[in-house]
Amino acid sequence: MRARHKSWTTPYLAEHEDKALPVVDPNSEFFKSKPLYLEIGMGKGDFILGLSKIQKGHYLGVEKVVDVLAVATKKLIEDGSEDILLRRGDFDDVYEEIKDLRFEKIYLNFSDPWPKRKHWRRRLTEAGRLTKMVSLLEKGGEIRFKSDNVDLYEYTLEQAALANLEIVYNTNDYTLAEDDVMSEYEKNFRSQGVKITRVILKAKEEK
Repeated sequence: MRARHKSWTTPYLAEHEDKALPVVDPNSEFFKSKPLYLEIGMGKGDFILGLSKIQKGHYLGVEKVVDVLAVATKKLIEDGSEDILLRRGDFDDVYEEIKDLRFEKIYLNFSDPWPKRKHWRRRLTEAGRLTKMVSLLEKGGEIRFKSDNVDLYEYTLEQAALANLEIVYNTNDYTLAEDDVMSEYEKNFRSQGVKITRVILKAKEEK
């Protein structure tokens, strides 16, 4: 059953449009800084906040669910970080605003698996979306995917091949790397003994 909308979240986001952007301005000073990193479907913000502590740069987090975005925004403000901005929306819509930006890495953590076959086209790792994401990468940049869902993991490998991407790394039993942090979902799944899958993708180098 879908959770009831929290009444405080929309006014809170309207109050803090400097952190939870209504629209991305790619020409702002924030996005002129390098390196840039992007998380799509960032949830409540644990991953992006944690990663920003160990990997310096500027971060953009995209999240479509208003209540979840509000929780992440609150965490960001309480943390005091100046290195992260958030944006509410679907990747397909936000892409048009950020298509001229270039990111070192794009992170997809525990994306909605859309389990029914008729909904697979909505998956973030559908080949067309992966192609869009690769267009946002700096040369040599990477898409880093993690999930608890084996079906989505296997689908992502298939779609990566359709998008003609290089699979740099993949595993269905991922041990956390030193340059990685856990999202709130990953902490929960690992505490239950659930195996985590990981895939790292990049554009194929032209020969």
